[in-house]
Amino acid sequence: MNSQHNATLSTRPAAQELKQSIRDMIRLQTNYQLSDELFWEVFNTRVLLNQDVNVDAFIRELQHSSPHGHA
Repeated sequence: MNSQHNATLSTRPAAQELKQSIRDMIRLQTNYQLSDELFWEVFNTRVLLNQDVNVDAFIRELQHSSPHGHA
C-alpha cells in the first residue's frame, strides 16, 4: 500500500505540470491569433516535450522577427 501511495504522490507534479501547460496553450489560443502550424509547434514543445515556454516572450520575439510586426 505504501508503494501505491508513493506512486500517486509522484504523479501529482506531472499532472500539475500538464495542467499548467494546457492553461498556457488556452491562453495562447485566446490572446493571440497564431497560424495552426505555429500553434502546434508551441504545443509540441510545451505539452508533449514538457519544456517551459514563456508564451509572452515567444510572441514578442515572433512579432519582433516578423516583417510586418505581427503574428
